[in-house]
Amino acid sequence: MSKAKSRKPARGKGSPKAGSTAGTRPEEPWQEELLATHRWGRSTSWFDKEDPRGKQELASLTELWQSCQPLDEPASKLLDQIRALEICNWRLEESILDLCAAIGRRQPSDQRIGHLASVTDERWRKVWAYYAALRNWVPRDVPAGYQALLQAIEPGDTFHNRIRSMLGDRTALKELYVERFCLCLEKWLSGYPPADSVQMKAHNAAVAAVEAEIQKLDPERAVAPEAVLQNDGDGRLQPCNHKAFYRYDLIISSIGAGKWRAAMGRRRTDGLARADTLESYLAPIELWTQGKTKTDDDFAAKIQALLGAPDRTKLFLASLLVSLLRPQQLAAAELAKRRAESQG
Repeated sequence: MSKAKSRKPARGKGSPKAGSTAGTRPEEPWQEELLATHRWGRSTSWFDKEDPRGKQELASLTELWQSCQPLDEPASKLLDQIRALEICNWRLEESILDLCAAIGRRQPSDQRIGHLASVTDERWRKVWAYYAALRNWVPRDVPAGYQALLQAIEPGDTFHNRIRSMLGDRTALKELYVERFCLCLEKWLSGYPPADSVQMKAHNAAVAAVEAEIQKLDPERAVAPEAVLQNDGDGRLQPCNHKAFYRYDLIISSIGAGKWRAAMGRRRTDGLARADTLESYLAPIELWTQGKTKTDDDFAAKIQALLGAPDRTKLFLASLLVSLLRPQQLAAAELAKRRAESQG
């Protein structure tokens, strides 16, 4: 998942700026999102190749946008929810259905869509369980309260024992990496504090101190590549990422083994599976925007029924939903193919 972004509010009821030309310069927040590096701009930034589809999508969607102006307040709020959803979100499938139903009603979804907003209390508790178990593993001179916190979240010793088993015997380097990973978790548990806050100043100082000590003992970053924990794992380690807990286990097991991926190998087909799953949701929406129905597929028919009868506003919102997720789907599949090819 791309990092949590400070998003400019949509102008909603306003029409495009005077003198703007469809398909040229992005001026609305949704237009900027469409061409961002984690959307249609990804082909250039990741794969170093031009993909004209982004500009084509921008031109087509801008025409739809102009045709349904002015957007009312409910549609504007729904537009913001559509912009917030990304392929890496842990509630991707449920959120697409929620958004289709919302488009059908022309009202924003009553569910929390995208980014950290989508994280439930249950999911937060699991992050707390990882944090408490890791903190409890670190040696100290007097009793601490982490075990009590862990028991309140995960009664019994199963979870704690699993973490302890992955980490193995303590070493100075393991303790440093555990501290570094705990700092990542603290950032998410703290609600992504503002960059200029006292909390982030203290956090950044702690990160710098730990990173300096890691550099002394593991200059080659054999345990965990620097990129894995860079910016506290922004996007990839956030609880809203569908692979967050898999990555937590990957980091912890690598710390225990003393080598990156020594205990857990790479899963090469994740991107392909994610892309295939997403296609089963996007295809019927796309057909609906084209005025086509799919009656031979119960699931597709369900999605189209949620969307209801088309109008200009709904066509714009549904088309934007597909267009924002499509480049991420294509990138996930291509990355998976490249990894499979490079590893034989």
